[in-house]
Amino acid sequence: MRSLMRVQEDKNFLPVYLARGYLKASFADAQAKVVQDSVQETTVDVSFPVEPGRQYKVAEVQWAGNSVFPADKLQPFIHLQAGQPANAVQLTDDLEGARKHYGSRGYLAASIQPAPEFNDEVSTVNYQLQVREGDVYHMGELEIRGLDSRATARIGDQWKLHEGDIFDDTYPKTFIEAVLKDASLNGWVATVHLGMNDDKTVDVTLRFENRR
Repeated sequence: MRSLMRVQEDKNFLPVYLARGYLKASFADAQAKVVQDSVQETTVDVSFPVEPGRQYKVAEVQWAGNSVFPADKLQPFIHLQAGQPANAVQLTDDLEGARKHYGSRGYLAASIQPAPEFNDEVSTVNYQLQVREGDVYHMGELEIRGLDSRATARIGDQWKLHEGDIFDDTYPKTFIEAVLKDASLNGWVATVHLGMNDDKTVDVTLRFENRR
């Protein structure tokens, strides 16, 4: 089905070009050609017409909208280098790292969007990274499910984010990884659910399940 081939183009093939600076690469609809036909089955070859376009190199990266962290604190998250091909795939990963940095300081709704400005004459691209920081979230209630009362109390005592503390959205994962090293929880898994409330608090639910 052509629709399935389009998914292949977008998810698997296009990133190969984007990672090498071909930021305007595009694919046409996949073309199928019958190469073998029998009563039992028909075999086709599929071709993917692609127009790679120009290969863009990085000219400059600038930050806009950031006030919590200065640009020199955010820039180390970005691996793009001036004069090198603009790796859009790497940039996406880098911006997620910067967003998590905001999340560790309570800015759970922070977002960072790249705004590229292309110069086709010299095949370069300037990136303006537009930050929307949002509000600070604080710790709300903690709920632990799936364990007996004794284990629930023990794990609850180990939780260090108290109600009203600035929320660190990297803490729950780190906490779970440490807790599951306890020999008494061998064979158990845990998931984390965060509930963001209108009053800018975050309720945390830790769900434990014995897989044995």
